[in-house]
Amino acid sequence: MAEEVTTAGTGEAPAAAEGVSGSLIRSALVLALGAFVALMDTTIVGVALHTFTEQFHADLADVQWVSTAYLLAMAALTPATGWAAQRFGAATTWTASLCVFLLGSVLCGAAWSIGSLIAFRAIQGLGAGMLFPLMRILVIELAGPERMGRMMSLIAIPILVAPVAGPVIGGAVVEDLSWRWAFLLNVPVIGAVVALSAICLPNSKGQVTSRLDVFGLLTMSAGLAAVILGFSKLSEGRAATDPQVLLPLLAGVVLLAAHGVRARGRRGAAVVDFGLFRDRPFTASTTIALLNNFGLYGAVVLVPMFFQQAGGKSPLAAGTIMVAQGVGAAVAVLLVGRLIDAKSNPRALVLFGLLLVAAGLTAFALTDSASAGPVLLGALFVQGIGLALTASPIMVTLYHSLPPASVPAATTANAISQQLGGAIGTAVIALLLQHYLSSGNDVASAFQAVFWWALAFVVATALPALFLPAGRPKAS
Repeated sequence: MAEEVTTAGTGEAPAAAEGVSGSLIRSALVLALGAFVALMDTTIVGVALHTFTEQFHADLADVQWVSTAYLLAMAALTPATGWAAQRFGAATTWTASLCVFLLGSVLCGAAWSIGSLIAFRAIQGLGAGMLFPLMRILVIELAGPERMGRMMSLIAIPILVAPVAGPVIGGAVVEDLSWRWAFLLNVPVIGAVVALSAICLPNSKGQVTSRLDVFGLLTMSAGLAAVILGFSKLSEGRAATDPQVLLPLLAGVVLLAAHGVRARGRRGAAVVDFGLFRDRPFTASTTIALLNNFGLYGAVVLVPMFFQQAGGKSPLAAGTIMVAQGVGAAVAVLLVGRLIDAKSNPRALVLFGLLLVAAGLTAFALTDSASAGPVLLGALFVQGIGLALTASPIMVTLYHSLPPASVPAATTANAISQQLGGAIGTAVIALLLQHYLSSGNDVASAFQAVFWWALAFVVATALPALFLPAGRPKAS
């Protein structure tokens, strides 16, 4: 497999018509399934939070740590992904991460108190921390640049579908089964993915010439976790001056700044290689990944909240309505991969995708009813197409002019950017919704106002999209 990676960067013009073999498709599906379960677990747990308050007789503030502990554990481990992939091989690290996630799922299903559940969710988060960047690293190793578009589209499916499927499955589990099945459902699937990964994913190690930068990992991991914790507390409705918000944010900024200052002298040996940001396609793609979470939160999370709070729908009913968006994404995601590999313009695809997302959000911003009529269902379908057109190209343009040796570092930096964007975007949208609700607006009007803000974030995302490349990747 290392030979494939080297061949991909020899400078030979790739054959645009080269097909994707059955073994590549099987490998991509194994990767997609593992990521899908981890992503869906997050949305299922989100639906089940209220159930945890009843089962464990706990306050909502304590139960929120079931989600927060997971996010912090993820943030702590993600920065080590690039080093681990090169030191031990991406496939070996992927399988190990799945095993940790599997262990965490079993333990969560056996939890006897809210404290034990929080601790076991942290173990789950440690397992999930590397899964998503490793998935992309493995796809590039397996496929090479000439088939990257189609393969990236395959692994984009869980990212687009899991937030839609999760509330439906989570609502059904919470209503009809024990809350423990929110975690135990993962066990047989992840077990199968571990076995299939051993069969389908050949392992190749990179050339690691330096030891792990322990100081850099500690400052980056702790700084990232502190920033995410601060924004998580902010999204719960606390004031920006609240010590539980202010202290983690200040600590995070100091730690990240310390990491940045030290990393300048270490170049490629640093946990995050800031030299990558001299590459324009990488910088544009990473900026979009960060900003896109603001609009993505509006399109994926705010919409089901709107149907629940303004329309009186149950979590299961609201999740079922979101299937329209999942169908739109499924229709578009495989087509966009072929377009990318057929020398289509990734900049135009992303801009058109953002336009469709904006059109869908506009329909929600203008609506005066929270019923799932044809207009809003159509808007969800269009949003799904737009999200697919946006997600796959920026996965590919990230590596547009980078050498193969930079793939692990670039993927890790991009994953960190996505985590920060998710935390900040969630906090900003939540604060806006709280502001409009507390200003005397009725629920529907408050949501309409926030949809306009989400639309503005989508428009802002179009600015870095203008700097995306318009052609095929350069031969490295």
